[in-house]
Amino acid sequence: MQSCTAVKHLVPNGVAVSVRRLFRFAVLGPGALAADAFFDDIPIVLTASRMAQSPVDAPVAVTIIDREMITASGFTEIHDLMRLVPGFMVADWADGSPSVANHGLGDAYDRRIKVMIDGRTVNSPLWGNTNWQDLPLRVDDLERVEVVRGPNGAAYGVNAFQAVINLITRSPSTESGARVISRLGEDGFYDHGFRANGSADAAIDWRLSGSHRRAVNFRNYVDDGGEVNPRETITRSVLNLSATAQLSTRDELGLMLGISDGTSDRGIPGDLEEPLREDKSRSNFLHLTWRRSFAVDSELTVQYYHQDERMRAAWVNTRYPPLVIPLDMNSDVRRDDLEVQYSTTLSPTWRFMVGAGVRREAARAASMFNTRGTLSGTSSQLFGSVVWSPVEHLKVDLGGTLEDHHYSGPLFSPRFALNYALTPESALRLSAGVSYRTPSLVESNAEQVVRIGSQIKQLFLRAGDDMQPERVRHIEIGYAAMFRELGLGLDVRAFHKHYTDYIDDQRCFYPRQPWERPLPSGERFCPPAPSGYAPFEYDLRDGRGPRSFLFQNAGTFNMTGAEFSVDWHRPGWGRIVLSQAVIDINAGKDVPDPDFDTSAPTSITSLLLMKDLPGRWRASMGYYRHAVMNWLNDGDRVPEQGRFDLRLARSFGEPGSGNEVAVVAQSVGGRYADFHEGRYRHEPRLFASLNLSW
Repeated sequence: MQSCTAVKHLVPNGVAVSVRRLFRFAVLGPGALAADAFFDDIPIVLTASRMAQSPVDAPVAVTIIDREMITASGFTEIHDLMRLVPGFMVADWADGSPSVANHGLGDAYDRRIKVMIDGRTVNSPLWGNTNWQDLPLRVDDLERVEVVRGPNGAAYGVNAFQAVINLITRSPSTESGARVISRLGEDGFYDHGFRANGSADAAIDWRLSGSHRRAVNFRNYVDDGGEVNPRETITRSVLNLSATAQLSTRDELGLMLGISDGTSDRGIPGDLEEPLREDKSRSNFLHLTWRRSFAVDSELTVQYYHQDERMRAAWVNTRYPPLVIPLDMNSDVRRDDLEVQYSTTLSPTWRFMVGAGVRREAARAASMFNTRGTLSGTSSQLFGSVVWSPVEHLKVDLGGTLEDHHYSGPLFSPRFALNYALTPESALRLSAGVSYRTPSLVESNAEQVVRIGSQIKQLFLRAGDDMQPERVRHIEIGYAAMFRELGLGLDVRAFHKHYTDYIDDQRCFYPRQPWERPLPSGERFCPPAPSGYAPFEYDLRDGRGPRSFLFQNAGTFNMTGAEFSVDWHRPGWGRIVLSQAVIDINAGKDVPDPDFDTSAPTSITSLLLMKDLPGRWRASMGYYRHAVMNWLNDGDRVPEQGRFDLRLARSFGEPGSGNEVAVVAQSVGGRYADFHEGRYRHEPRLFASLNLSW
């Protein structure tokens, strides 16, 4: 099996091919691949430990969302694909980017999940979250998604805290010709895209793709009390280029670059605090890789990437008539990262990987950092992994990352895992480790102000002093198997996680006069305000006076749960992918948020059914349900609910061409509560699509 992964460099960008398919390709040539579907059953994953391996051998639980699932789901937004992963929740809200959470702890900024595109991190340096709608690629560009369903700091360092998502794009070498994709639906929805590829015999394999889309996600929702809540309509344009050049039999050079540009129409008509506005966003990236293969299972990779994000969001606050206060919500952020990695197999029983990287992050946000200019920090890390097979059927995996973070200093994230093979295609797994999340630039430096001239009239978010990084100690036991004769894949695990130094924002108050009495029990005074602080008279008269929200370490808690996924496939009939997760959070007395225990629903269900029909028709249905839960901070209670999606498609033209017409209905039951039951109702969507190649 070891020689199977030696040829993975033949497939750039980590295209989803099975280990045995790679072996057949290397030994018998490409003609053998189409002749034997027997070799379609064992995929490889690249994200679990940074080394190519079967999910059965991985030291952590991994879910693969393959191209068939991506198409059958009917999803047009990448974040929605996470609904297919056991234990994951997805929510959108009208005032910001969608949020993705694993096993709870979700709020407006999903900064506890590391998200990558082809191995490069795309989390924003400002908040640490992922701006899903601004990613410079589309679902049509994806070959597969690999999701590590738990902490993985041993492989990726700080901020791989709750999960790791790796979006793996299609390799230019796997396609030829051109393709157009067009989606049109009700309420002005459209999503038009194209892909153009170089010729198969060219010296450089390349692909250029682009798209332009518009969608109404939220209308102004009027709640039971007559209050009008925000709306959101997004428009985005995306363009990206991917190219690879085989410089020699050993050397390969890769280039990827992309841009996303668009607007978000948000706000409430006539509202003083959330007026109508148009937020403008742009994100760019450049990703360079050089890969050298020395021998079987011996490879050196060097990669550099740059990303920058720009947000232009000018508000006007008219809460204090007759004053009209301009609010500068603009931000500019960037990240530069250089990384080198070497992996090899020393013998049939020893395999190892080692690497190092350096990363610089910077952000400028005048209102968020009180006009302190550009804030930046440089971090470095060493990482490695050793896999040892002391006896037949047993693998011992030791991994870890030592990181010197610009805020938190040195942190070491270790992992210890045992995999015992019951059969060649099934194994028991025991894994334990420690992972960290460091404060984002906002959490560690926030001093969000509203100014009139030289005076600070309001203080919102503020950074606490001497915050410690969040830490999680995690242990899991799992079972993964592939029953080829049944067409069945199974993944079961139970886990326990202990969290300390959880970071949250808590309300604090400023004394209106120095001689005022202490605050009631459970409340706290804010740290001294910066010079020039002169609150509005309105705020001085309001209740307990001016207030801020202070980031600080807010307690410890435990999380226990279990999950399973079943993937059954029968050629000519179709496929069923079912997952279920149960989660329990037990917060300590030092966690002040009363909604914390219910931030994870007690159960989460995902079902994707794909059915082959006569005449080249295919139908699919998605069902996604969660029990009642609470999104934290800007979010709130969301009731128990299920969402149904339906898709009916017919392929035409040459077999394998991908030509298809389809009709998709998302959220068949109508509008549904999302992120905050009292404020947001996500819109359903009905559209038709055409996929045409030549």
